[in-house]
Amino acid sequence: MARSVLQYLKYQYPEIRVLYVEDEKFSREKLLRVLNRRFAHIHVAIDGVEGLQLYQKYKPDLIIADIKMNQMSGLEMIKKIRAQNEKVQVIVTTAYEDNEFFVQSIENNVNHYILKPIDLDLFLQAIQKSVYQIQLEKELEKQKNLTRTILDFQDNLIFVIEDDNIVEWNQAFTTITGIGIHTNHSSSYQSQLLSSFFVEDPHYFYPKDKTRWIEEFLATGKTSAKIRWISSLGNDYNYVMKAGTIPGSKQILFVLTDITDLERESWHKKHLAMLDPLTSSYTRQKFKDILVNEMRRTERFDRAFSLILMDIDVFHTLNGHFGQTAGDQILITVSTIVQQRIRECDIFARWGGEEFILLVPETNGKEAVLLAESIRSIIEKYPFPHIGQVTCSFGVSEFAPGKTKNELLLELEKALAFSKANGRNRVTLFTEEL
Repeated sequence: MARSVLQYLKYQYPEIRVLYVEDEKFSREKLLRVLNRRFAHIHVAIDGVEGLQLYQKYKPDLIIADIKMNQMSGLEMIKKIRAQNEKVQVIVTTAYEDNEFFVQSIENNVNHYILKPIDLDLFLQAIQKSVYQIQLEKELEKQKNLTRTILDFQDNLIFVIEDDNIVEWNQAFTTITGIGIHTNHSSSYQSQLLSSFFVEDPHYFYPKDKTRWIEEFLATGKTSAKIRWISSLGNDYNYVMKAGTIPGSKQILFVLTDITDLERESWHKKHLAMLDPLTSSYTRQKFKDILVNEMRRTERFDRAFSLILMDIDVFHTLNGHFGQTAGDQILITVSTIVQQRIRECDIFARWGGEEFILLVPETNGKEAVLLAESIRSIIEKYPFPHIGQVTCSFGVSEFAPGKTKNELLLELEKALAFSKANGRNRVTLFTEEL
């Protein structure tokens, strides 16, 4: 008996029952080692179907589940569990960065959202918060007066509106808005005070009439939407705002979940996906997207822009003679030279292999030739370590209304081909004579 008690006490959270659902074996075994050191009661499932069965049998306090699984997804399983228990703590893990997955998670009251590969510190913090929430909920069964403590513990912004007045709120709400900082919860504030926090952004909900923001939000027919707020201290936050009527009353409960870090991380990863990993210039596909938008803008406002296509001369010979490492260094150096020479509004991309392409807005063909010539001269004079001189050939084409993207790029390739066929290390502007 004494031995079993000691074994029981060795766990960090001996009384918390956990359901862990993960279909990928390596990830499951790796995370299970972390969980086994902290929980005495863990039930493991390999898909949502088995996970739902284990939940119904053991009624765990904490669910940790991957989003995408065979037979039944993690979100579908969570939705079914939420229909039975709205208070169970849920942590989801996923390799997907799509905001749609995240919004669905919020709609299913997921408490914590962890991106893969899992940051162990963030994961343990999520567990710690979930466990603490579980412990509070259990204590709430005994003491109803802990409602205020629970609200203030939440990271989410929570407030209640009745007859256009804010009648209830938590500490997180006060911290961001400054509302209620010097008063108790017996006071109330006009809901219009919140209208000043909304930031206009096409990707987020923004009311046309900020004094009627509640009516406009409810009129969308959605229970949740992404919003941008500026805090009372001037900080910019992104939230998923969820609203619902409290049964048996005229009160509307609002819950704002902070997704600022997730949005920034998602943007950062998308930005990295746009860049060539070697040269830190845009990728070919991203450049094509920008080119199409620039063509539309130029035709609309009747302004010029030009393209410059450049190719490192005899690159394959240099690469074969000096080695791939030296070849990579040439590409990096050429890219750096160009990016230091061009304007902030110019768009530079790796077109493929040893070719780079440059979009220069508000620039005609002759002006683009001057820019290309200056870049050509800088590269020609630059002493590449252990290699010596490196040169580049250039083709220039000016956009004109009516030209298609393919026509413009074909002109560019012809101009570059002319430069390479006529001695290399030169700049050629496309003309009909070519």
